[in-house]
Amino acid sequence: MFVKQVEEFIEKQGLLKKSDKILVAVSGGADSVVLLRVLKTLSHKYHWVVQVAHFNHGLRGQEADQDEVFVRRLALSYDLPFHVQKQDVRKYARKQGLSIEEAARLLRYDFLEKTAIAIQADKIAVAHNANDQAETVLLFLLRGTGKTGLAGMPVARGRIVRPLLSSWRQDIEIFARRQKLPFRTDASNLQTAYLRNRIRLKLLPELVKHYNSQIYQHLLHLSVLEREEDQFLQEQAIGEAAKCLEQKSGATVLNSKRFSKLPVWLQRRLVRLITPLPYEQVEKVRSLVINKGAHKILQLGRNLYCRREYDKLIFSTRSQAKKTKPAAIYVLAVPGVTKIPELGLKIKIRKRKKSVAFKITKRKNLTCLNAGTVCGQLRLRTRQPGDRFQPYGLNGTKKLKDYFIEQKIDINKRDLMPVIVDDQGIVSLCALGRIDDRVKITPETKIIIEIEVN
Repeated sequence: MFVKQVEEFIEKQGLLKKSDKILVAVSGGADSVVLLRVLKTLSHKYHWVVQVAHFNHGLRGQEADQDEVFVRRLALSYDLPFHVQKQDVRKYARKQGLSIEEAARLLRYDFLEKTAIAIQADKIAVAHNANDQAETVLLFLLRGTGKTGLAGMPVARGRIVRPLLSSWRQDIEIFARRQKLPFRTDASNLQTAYLRNRIRLKLLPELVKHYNSQIYQHLLHLSVLEREEDQFLQEQAIGEAAKCLEQKSGATVLNSKRFSKLPVWLQRRLVRLITPLPYEQVEKVRSLVINKGAHKILQLGRNLYCRREYDKLIFSTRSQAKKTKPAAIYVLAVPGVTKIPELGLKIKIRKRKKSVAFKITKRKNLTCLNAGTVCGQLRLRTRQPGDRFQPYGLNGTKKLKDYFIEQKIDINKRDLMPVIVDDQGIVSLCALGRIDDRVKITPETKIIIEIEVN
């Protein structure tokens, strides 16, 4: 029954396709062990190729190493390939000025993404459940958030999929006991030093007992409703961005006259499309437009500034230590036409169904992407330090700098080469007619995104 419920959720959300290669993130806890069992069980029906990944964060010493041994043996018992990485999370957190939780999350997802690329996995399955979603919504609410935060964790983002997001922890544990599945218990989950643990162990039980016994269900329903509305509003903001945003000399320029006539909710979303900012910073940016007495320049971050010049709001970076050219960012209309005078480009984007007779064009100014693997909005920018991508047809990723050298691109032209990206990274080097392997057209592709550059 439980397996059937998860299967129905996967099909309803379109999380996995037949013959997908799935990298399953397994910590050793009940949730991930159950996720692996369910996907392994269903793999015979859907012809999935399943592999196991484990990130050893090294935070619990010998216990963490024992978790790794447990997951390795679990993968072996299923006769599945096993991938592991151990990293010093505390050291990374100190170096980057992050909390332990955030550092562990970033390193874990970085490991999973790199492993998925290396083995050419279609999806990365993680074991977040309905309780986790409720906790996440409440966590964002306590920290201060809008619709995006109230939507909680997305069911899918890029390669990441969450097949258990509609399953309650109690049902997962019942399934584990009935199937006699061994699993590990992370003692750190009982430590109230972490905010999420305090929410799970103290706040939510208090709310259930004294305020509303259905609080978990209400929070989960709230996340579903907010996610659907947030997606619609974000699409409206992206469409408006193509009309009032442009790029000049490496800076993002906002037409403040048009901006001031927009609804407040759309103004806020436009600012966050340019750069993710907390509510207070967004309101300061808006004040530059709507208040005559507002300051004419704002420092929004260590190296990000916003200034008002007549009917324009200009976002730019400034670095005294490094004389590097700031990256230009252009939001592309999909579908639609985006003109970029600074680079002498006109980007025309179309979406269409893939026909039976479809053939990849050899025109250098036209590239075709698999819409099903494009993640979020498309943007055009110049290269940035550390840029990597996996050229279509090649194994492994390559530094963009190295690729430009191999293609004998003049060093003085590299900073002006247009790069099209989505929320997950590079999808196309449109001037070179090269795409990332992640967005290639496959027999399963249903919708094609055509990008014509003139």
